[in-house]
Amino acid sequence: MTEPVLSLTDVRFSWQPGAVERRPLFHIPELTLAAGSTLFISGPSGCGKSTLLNIITGLLPPSGGAVNILGQSLYAMKSGARDRFRAAHLGVIAQTLNLLPYLTVQENLSLMQRFAGQTPDKHWQQALLAELNLADQYQQTVSTLSLGQQQRAAIARALVNKPALIIADEPTSALDDDNKDAFMQLLLRELRQLNAALLMVSHDRRLSGECQREVDLRQFQTEVI
Repeated sequence: MTEPVLSLTDVRFSWQPGAVERRPLFHIPELTLAAGSTLFISGPSGCGKSTLLNIITGLLPPSGGAVNILGQSLYAMKSGARDRFRAAHLGVIAQTLNLLPYLTVQENLSLMQRFAGQTPDKHWQQALLAELNLADQYQQTVSTLSLGQQQRAAIARALVNKPALIIADEPTSALDDDNKDAFMQLLLRELRQLNAALLMVSHDRRLSGECQREVDLRQFQTEVI
């Protein structure tokens, strides 16, 4: 059987680690995500969506349970190794886009590849940007791009290291409906080409229809650990 890209087992989180906590924020007995699959995480503000993303990206240890990515136990790694693993195998698209505005598009992509331990590959960068209709902006400073161009550059940044898992946190929050649709179609097309998995969080429930599965995080909230 092929190893899932993401596997959560008995993952729970409490804001009072080590204490007898009767109400953890959430407790996830099991959740997996296979290569090429897409998952939409829903739930109201305060239910733990951002906390879960921080756990999956290696930024916040869970109170218990196992977080495995590509068969590797994320929190069995030391901090530095976990950072390198995240850069090599995860791509993140956030509300704030995570682009350095004073660098060019090319410099942002090269920086991401260096973080992933890769040699910057200009041919791959240019091919990716051509797919995203950004070929002419390769040497353009991010701060001079339109919002739509910045969103597409953020997709390129997330995909340039050819990650196995893309984490998208409210990726269309600043876009109108037409641009949301265009953004999602571009993202899903590029994911298919890389056979990457997608885990997306958004308050916009309409985006759930773009994913193969939806999980409401409220189903994992419980009064006992």
